[in-house]
Amino acid sequence: MKIQIIGVGAVGSAQASLASKLGHDVIGFDPGKTTHPYARMVSDLEKNADITFICTPETFVGSAVDNFVRQGAKGLLVIKSTVPSGTTAELRNRYQMHICHNPEFLRENTAYEDILHPHIVAIGQCCDVHCSILKEFYKPLGCPIVSSQPTVTETVKLTLNAYLSTLISFWNEIDKLAKALNISTEEVANIVKFNPRVSAYGTEFFGSPFGGKCLPKDLDQILSVYKNLGAEAFFFDAVKEFNKRV
Repeated sequence: MKIQIIGVGAVGSAQASLASKLGHDVIGFDPGKTTHPYARMVSDLEKNADITFICTPETFVGSAVDNFVRQGAKGLLVIKSTVPSGTTAELRNRYQMHICHNPEFLRENTAYEDILHPHIVAIGQCCDVHCSILKEFYKPLGCPIVSSQPTVTETVKLTLNAYLSTLISFWNEIDKLAKALNISTEEVANIVKFNPRVSAYGTEFFGSPFGGKCLPKDLDQILSVYKNLGAEAFFFDAVKEFNKRV
């Protein structure tokens, strides 16, 4: 298949590497880049790709869809960018077109490895036909593939990163207690982790706030969803405020 990647930053580069290693013809479109090891970069949008993955920062997703529509591009359009819940549905309604959502679950430092060995592929489908195309694309990876509506998969991605942010904050809170007691946080964590219900994630960040490109941004996104719905988010507000004080 002819696979187009709009935005070849961290997410787009990983997606391009996956498509290339799966044997597809990979095209990259990113005004700021002219070369890429896994994609044939073009200066204008390819109008006849089989699948176009939008991998831009969230603030550029709308303009990427608008550009796709204005140029009369064809094929399946898929948003991989992390976006607030309801974004894909809103864009589908605005342009009266089919759009899928397919979140990435990559770690910043191991994105190329993660993209080849995912725990799961989640597809927010617009229809069964387009869902089948994406399932066929990901089938060689041999991992579970789940499908639902786009608002579900958008919320899944935000939920995951909000959960990871919370774990880091939790162990930073325990770190404060351990230091006040003059005991080792690592020792407490290592013993607690013998219980299989306890995740190991977050137990290596003692005393450090969560950062990077994704966790702070995605926590802000889920908070914005609460705000737009007129719902209270006391817990996630607290996680954000606590992180500022670490």
